[in-house]
This record gives sequence, structure tokens and C-alpha cells, in this order.
Amino acid sequence: MPSRRYIVKSSVEETMDMIKLSQATSTPVFEEIRDFGEGRKLATLAYEKYYFRASNRAALFITINNFHGESEVTAISTGSSDNLIFNIDWGAANSYIRSVQKVLHPVLIHEIKLKNAKE
Repeated sequence: MPSRRYIVKSSVEETMDMIKLSQATSTPVFEEIRDFGEGRKLATLAYEKYYFRASNRAALFITINNFHGESEVTAISTGSSDNLIFNIDWGAANSYIRSVQKVLHPVLIHEIKLKNAKE
């Protein structure tokens, strides 16, 4: 289950819009933006995508917040297959999370290594 965290120079709303545009071929499952006052916001996005070439499903969960002054994006992706014996995602989860990294590249300040990230 790949996971990534990024600090970006765009606002929570701008970052959310960039990610939404990049996921046009995915099925949106959940979308929310919450305002906690004093300029602090939290956006949550969830998507699902089916990969026909390997009969795999992948899910992508994203949170965007500015609780510490800068916009922080956390993306977590997971995949599964329809095979009853082996539950291998054949790289679908990694491919899905790279789509977030690619769209954030123009506004990326830096990536934060997550301690519990499992690849």
C-alpha cells in the first residue's frame, strides 16, 4: 500500500482542484472540504479505478490540509485483483499514486518520507 506526503505551495482549494482534474478517468467516491476557521481547512478525496489489463481495482485516498501554515497532501493508494487465490495488484496502486505526484510537480515544495509507508 504505497503512501506519500507532500508539501505544496498552492492553497487547499487549488490543490484539490488540481487533483480532481487529474483524476477525470477515476470514479469519485467521496469529496469534502471543511473549514475549521482562522484559515484552516481540510479536504478529503477518495477515488476508485478499474484497470482492465489486469482485472485490478485500485483505490486512492487523499487528504489536503493547511493546519501548519503550508498545504500538506497525503495520498494513500491500495489495489486488489479479482483472483480468488492471489490478491496481487500488479502495480495498480503505485501507478495510481504516481498520478497524484505528477499533477503536484509544478507546485511541489518537498516530499516528506512517511515512517510507516509500506510499498
